[in-house]
Amino acid sequence: MVENIAELNRLLLAARLLADEERSAAVEAVIEQCRSTVIEGRMPDHEVTIKFGMLLGFLTEHRSRLSITEAGIAFLTLNQEEGYDLAEEQKRLLLRSCFLQGPLRLPTRRLLKSFSPSYKTGTYKWSAIDSGPLDAEEWLVEHLRQLGFLRRDEDAIEVEERYVTTVAAFLEEGAGWTEEQAEEYFREKREIGTLAEELIVKHEMERLRGAGASVEAQCVRRISLVRVNAGYDVESFNGAARDMNFDRFIEVKGSRGTDVRFLWTENEIKVAKKLRGKYWIYFQGGIVLENRLAKNLPLLFQDPIESIYKDARLTATPQGIIVEGKVRGAARP
Repeated sequence: MVENIAELNRLLLAARLLADEERSAAVEAVIEQCRSTVIEGRMPDHEVTIKFGMLLGFLTEHRSRLSITEAGIAFLTLNQEEGYDLAEEQKRLLLRSCFLQGPLRLPTRRLLKSFSPSYKTGTYKWSAIDSGPLDAEEWLVEHLRQLGFLRRDEDAIEVEERYVTTVAAFLEEGAGWTEEQAEEYFREKREIGTLAEELIVKHEMERLRGAGASVEAQCVRRISLVRVNAGYDVESFNGAARDMNFDRFIEVKGSRGTDVRFLWTENEIKVAKKLRGKYWIYFQGGIVLENRLAKNLPLLFQDPIESIYKDARLTATPQGIIVEGKVRGAARP
């Protein structure tokens, strides 16, 4: 790992200087430019610095050419004097965006979990004499020291006082998810959604058969397999339909839990406003993936623009609206 984080400035300044019209520069040319500027007698391994810059998301490499990312440009902009040493604003940005969040979050958290509150000094402290093993590599401790986050002497490492509250909040966040854990979560969500749609298709077929519409029951379909942006998942019928024209359009929401809670996207809301009474949301709770079934009957919301907006608790998000709570407009099948 790079020994001195300030090497990022030398590298990014060289990459910017040599960038062509497409904002990229040859890796070898950037390395040679870095070698031509000897600073305080130091001549580090610039390839290591490049890898570190890529880890932080400041650089990308394609076909032996380097490009500075938007994050790298923002970082470099904070170095107004274009010097070698890190500016204070650069330190703050690195600390928050790369160590307390971002690519180095988990190793930073493991390190800080080795610390204990020091009531004598009013901060967090690790002691070679009194504490357990330090769960971190030496370079991470040194990086955080360079950023003004940690201070150390021969036998102890402490968090700087101005960051005590930050550390307390950081440790309360929990470990978060690894990329593998996040993928597992979304994989399960996809499986739940798929199973919920399959169960609702079966439910609709049974409902229509019970209403004497056996032909219509055979024609229920998952439009989500054909049009992913339809705004609903299943096309069905209210009952017998002489013209065989779909007149019930169902958006399926599935959950392992039984409490009503789901995301209603902007596109789904737009379509619901257009179709009104023909548009339904079926909430299929109690899904058991392992057995490919649901413990509960679905809750049905006809014209959710009317029923959900009146009764549910709504939370706006950039992706749509989170709907939750007991909704009086829901009906049992």
